Amino acid sequence: MSQSTATEFDTSQTRSARGAAARANIKRAALNVLEQVGYHKMRIADVTREAGVAQGLFYHYFKDLKTLTIEVLTDFANPATDVETIEKDVPRGDWYARIYAHNHLVVSSYANRPGVMRCLLQMADEDAEFSDLLRTAYREQLMWLVKLMPRMFPGVRFKRGQALMVVYSLAGIGEGLLREYFVNNSATLHNSKLQVDDITELLTTMFYRALFLEHPPAKALKYTRNLAAMAGHDEKREL
Repeated sequence: MSQSTATEFDTSQTRSARGAAARANIKRAALNVLEQVGYHKMRIADVTREAGVAQGLFYHYFKDLKTLTIEVLTDFANPATDVETIEKDVPRGDWYARIYAHNHLVVSSYANRPGVMRCLLQMADEDAEFSDLLRTAYREQLMWLVKLMPRMFPGVRFKRGQALMVVYSLAGIGEGLLREYFVNNSATLHNSKLQVDDITELLTTMFYRALFLEHPPAKALKYTRNLAAMAGHDEKREL
């Protein structure tokens, strides 16, 4: 086999443990650079410098920056689809805890890697194949709830596709908040000085209320416990 040139992508280089470690090192470096400067400003030299390797080594493991970026962003997004791991400590039948566990992962991703989340959103807008990958994973993530809805609410008698539309509507709760708070660094929102747990509880409470039409159990709440008063239907409302 001929030796790889600087413009060829030789996958055989990753077959050894040493090669796999070197490849993983470059991916970790790329994640850090994406966080610091973003995809559009990232250069190969930035990645190899962060990884502490020669610039020419990059092409032994990756075809180009876009290939590397999509792989790194895919790896970053994948944990959100691992329902078994996300819910491993959730008590059986505890729907609030179940929703909270999923939301906590998402909020933590925004809080810990806002720059990477910005890159993920940008790449989804710019690359059709990556966008389809994310949308497929997102749909699969939600389908477990879609399938449960008729059994959870047998009296509803869902019309065809209605459960899907309801779940997708609920899943959008908080998306704007997370972008504004962590990615766009809204000064107005940051005045609230919320922690990850506070935002997770807020999103979970809103989702739970919208799904079950009731407030979550008070024992599970801190930041949103007082919002139970919003559920009162007998009080006179004046504008």
